[in-house]
Amino acid sequence: MKELILICAVAAVFALCFLILKKLDIFFGDSSRTVISSDRPSMLSIAFEHTEEVSLLNDLLERFSRQAPGCELSLFYGSAKDIQKQLNTGKIDFGFIRADVNTEPDQKLGSFLFLMDENILACEPLGLPVMPLNSQKFLVNALWKKGSRSQEAELFIRLLKAAYLEK
Repeated sequence: MKELILICAVAAVFALCFLILKKLDIFFGDSSRTVISSDRPSMLSIAFEHTEEVSLLNDLLERFSRQAPGCELSLFYGSAKDIQKQLNTGKIDFGFIRADVNTEPDQKLGSFLFLMDENILACEPLGLPVMPLNSQKFLVNALWKKGSRSQEAELFIRLLKAAYLEK
């Protein structure tokens, strides 16, 4: 009888540990994610039309860095026209520009439209939050050159779409 109680107690402890690990897995992200490791260093270059979008996409950039630790990110900013030109010449891998519904899409570029919320900015010297008076959403177009892409670029696109399709 004691053995049966002991076996049940051990099974209950294992079940509890399994549930805790499942909750931690959900909290820290998808357990089925793939981590890219490579012998050769790789790099993704990403350009932003507005520098505030860097902070708005911070979670995405952190998630990507955890899953592709050997990939270096280079961040740039410039006008929408310059970003599209740099994408077409292959000097940058991704561009984030504010979407204009009246603009004709470039057929050489892949794109993903999504809505972003204005967020609270931090005033670095004072450590105070700076909040928008009228919080609103804006349309952003993520662009990349069509054709052959690296494993890291594919992962970045998957993470971007997963982050904004679930909202």
